[in-house]
Order: sequence, then C-alpha cells, then structure tokens
Amino acid sequence: MGEGSSEQPSAGEIRAFAYRLLGRREYSVFELDQRIRRKWPQLESGAAADLLEALVNENLLSDERFTQSYVRMSIQKQQGPLKIRAALRARGVADALISSELDCHSDGWIDLAAAWLQRQHAGPLDFDARKKYYRRLLSRGFSHDQAMDALNSL
Repeated sequence: MGEGSSEQPSAGEIRAFAYRLLGRREYSVFELDQRIRRKWPQLESGAAADLLEALVNENLLSDERFTQSYVRMSIQKQQGPLKIRAALRARGVADALISSELDCHSDGWIDLAAAWLQRQHAGPLDFDARKKYYRRLLSRGFSHDQAMDALNSL
C-alpha cells in the first residue's frame, strides 16, 4: 500500500508499520500518531488511538524512554536545554516529563557549553569573538547565564 493511500488499512498493517518505525528508533506517542496519520489520512481516529494505547500498554511505546533517548542524543550533539525543551515540546512530550529529564542533567550544562566553546576556539577571546560565541551558544540552546559562565571559564 503506497504513501497516502485512501483505502482503510487493516489493524495488522497499521501495527506492522508502527513496528517498523519503532524498530529504528524511539518515538513519542504524538510523533507516532502523526506518522500513522500522514501515511493514512483517511484513517478512523479510533483505530490509531487503540493501536497507540496497545503499544503503550505493551511498553513498546513510551514518552519517557523517548525523552531520555532524545536528551542523551542532543547532549552528544552539544545542544543546550532550551533547544532540547523546544524540540521535545514540538514532539508532544509533556512539560513535566521534559523538566524532570533536563533536571537530571542540570549540573552539566555549563560544562557542556564550555566543552563546545573549547572545541570551537582554543585560547583567550577578544571582545568581538566573545560576542560571536555568546550568540552561537544562545542559538545552540544555552541560557544567558550558562553562556556567560562558559565564556568566563576560558
């Protein structure tokens, strides 16, 4: 069955599609729902909701696991908490879950920003370079205080 097909898929087809997606990486409930609806726009809402509920009950789909995985991947990319929070919100993850996961890493944000800064520019920075790297740290998702502490640590 092709992308965007108009006929109603069977429950087995929807489940197989979800398994294929979940076999590659973790998804949030909202994100998987969007992927299913994009593939089958005419799908009855109850069919997708029933499948998602079953996957959650079987522990194959978990917003908590997705959030942990996404935060870990973003930290490896040296992204800050503000950018990570915005990306997780866009993927339908609850704010309480985002906050609890980001709080687990709260002691390492300044070190992460300083490590990124050290990779970009070794040695002392003049005023213009400090402005440039301050803006770049903000665009990577670090707060003002985190960016300033990282800059001052050089």
